Amino acid sequence: MLALQRLCVATFLLLLNCSAVLAQFTISVPSLEVAIGQKFPVSWTASSDEPQAVDICISTDTEFIHVGSIQRDDLLAGTVNVTLDDTIFPTTYTLGIRFPGCSFLLAAEFDDFVVVSPSCGITPRQLTSRVSKPLAG
Repeated sequence: MLALQRLCVATFLLLLNCSAVLAQFTISVPSLEVAIGQKFPVSWTASSDEPQAVDICISTDTEFIHVGSIQRDDLLAGTVNVTLDDTIFPTTYTLGIRFPGCSFLLAAEFDDFVVVSPSCGITPRQLTSRVSKPLAG
């Protein structure tokens, strides 16, 4: 009987989340190729005031690497400077944002973010990505 009660509560909570409002983030970077040690800006905009903090990450098929954070302070737009340190291996990553508690990276088109060694040149190319996350309502 206790299992049935837990199932009913879980179903009720799921139904509450179905009517959640979507928060949409847009992020952009000046180049999809960045050298280790180079500082680059990540510009962002948001469509609502929640969540207040998200992580900027690069990822492979097996891991997330935290490279920066967006602390919004009730702002709807801003820029964060990110520097890739020498613990990051030069290769192609997915760049995006990750909401607290999510087990996946939210990025629509940043799957060709290339980290190169410090001696390589940078080819400027800007791209914008939009991601959404349902918020508890």
